Amino acid sequence: MSQMLQLDALVMAMACLSTTQTDLGGGLMVPPSLENASSISCPVPTVSGLSTRIQTLNKEIASVKEQIGSLQEQLADLRRTGGPPVVALASPTLGSRLPSASLDVQPQLLGPGIPAPATGTPENCMKQQHGVVRIRPRQNAEPFFVFCDQKVRDGGWTLVVNRNNGNEAFNRNWADYKIGFGPLTGEFFIGLDKLHEITSSDNYELLVQLQNRKQELRYALYDHFSIGSESEQYRLNVLGKYQGDAADGLRPHTGKKFSTQDKDNDESEENCAAVQSGAFWYGSSCNLSNPFGVYQRTLERDLDGYKGILWRGFLDGPKGSLKIVRMMVRPRGDS
Repeated sequence: MSQMLQLDALVMAMACLSTTQTDLGGGLMVPPSLENASSISCPVPTVSGLSTRIQTLNKEIASVKEQIGSLQEQLADLRRTGGPPVVALASPTLGSRLPSASLDVQPQLLGPGIPAPATGTPENCMKQQHGVVRIRPRQNAEPFFVFCDQKVRDGGWTLVVNRNNGNEAFNRNWADYKIGFGPLTGEFFIGLDKLHEITSSDNYELLVQLQNRKQELRYALYDHFSIGSESEQYRLNVLGKYQGDAADGLRPHTGKKFSTQDKDNDESEENCAAVQSGAFWYGSSCNLSNPFGVYQRTLERDLDGYKGILWRGFLDGPKGSLKIVRMMVRPRGDS
């Protein structure tokens, strides 16, 4: 008998919620008439209890999503170092908010509450939430997590590089650049394997956002971008038409193979990655754009020799460093 009463109460509560009008929080609404309803016509305590429970579940789901992102980062580190498995679940530390609203990388849902789950794993960030999302660019490939930006230029962007505070070292070896490094909600590089998988799955465009110490924000937009596989040394195969105000600083790197300090694939007599304390698609000259160079927080400690974060035509060097660099890709609208 008690089970029937509980069922009746639940049905009545759901009936009250089905005519949603007033916000209860957590994405739930109830009608304005509910505020003046008697306990017989609409059980307010039951509705409030149900609402509280759903809000708690929403918070728990958000926490689990953060833990999944943390585990992904730990798995990447384990693959690289061969260390022991991590037993405890730890919530990731969120990166600092960027000074410009257009450069905000904080995870945030597009609407209130948790969005309805899509059928299957999405191929890219188009029409997904703003924040960490699991995608599968190809049906026969393993899915992986990325950061989707839905705030810049109508959204749909997959963030592949984020630098804004110097917390993550970018002077790394080939193995690190192959699989990627850094937390998706902080400074990170997505990894050359994933970047190749994404940009070879469809026609993608590339957006580069740059900011200097004077808070000047510039951009470079290329209408086509694709890199090769590891067997091609992740060659910068395709770079389309440029538009923007940051200068066409990536053009001289077209057709070049990717180089790191332990894998010299450039066309120079020097090891550009070692000389520039970074990694990139270097060619015959090391002194061009160097977005993966050394992050320099203060003017007084600027390194010489083109070692900073540089973009040819905006900040050329040999001294200095950009404050913010973001690179992101999305499928072209005409694809």
